[in-house]
Amino acid sequence: MNTLNHNFIRLFAPAGLAVIVMLATLTAYADLGTNDSNSTTYFLLRHAEINKKAPGKPLNAQGKQRAQDLVSHMQGVRLTHIYATHSDRTRDTATPLAMARSLNVVQYPAPGSTIKSEVVSNETKGKFAIKPMIMALQKLPKGSTALVTANSGNLYAIMAGLGVSVQADCAKGADGCIPCKDKKCF
Repeated sequence: MNTLNHNFIRLFAPAGLAVIVMLATLTAYADLGTNDSNSTTYFLLRHAEINKKAPGKPLNAQGKQRAQDLVSHMQGVRLTHIYATHSDRTRDTATPLAMARSLNVVQYPAPGSTIKSEVVSNETKGKFAIKPMIMALQKLPKGSTALVTANSGNLYAIMAGLGVSVQADCAKGADGCIPCKDKKCF
């Protein structure tokens, strides 16, 4: 397997789980996501660049290009599922890859559903995506490889929910642990 560089963190948790976090830029890793039937692999990706001033904070031109670039960067990586949190920007980051693979982008929580008497939309707080996403990922059959696009504030919480150890003294980029469950250490 290729050596992972600073753009990827590969974390291992119990029960054959591999979590690969894609951070700022993308590099092709054709040999990842080819796990055996006893393990599950998750690629966790922060949404692409956004227009912070627009309502709903949609992808900007650079973000749309990065979403398109994801298609070629993930070439050769076997994916069985593509997930996004409830915002348009996370869905739009994953959509070109999903279309290229003839997969659906499944969002958690689903836009239009109801949480605490509130209809889920771009304005729904990101924290409401964490539990439903973890539950969906935990239900995947062994041998699955999933891409998950999320807001930066959700990534560590999702990893912790999948069993990655939380350690306050976890070194940046260290395998096997994360320093916290929220955005403050991202």
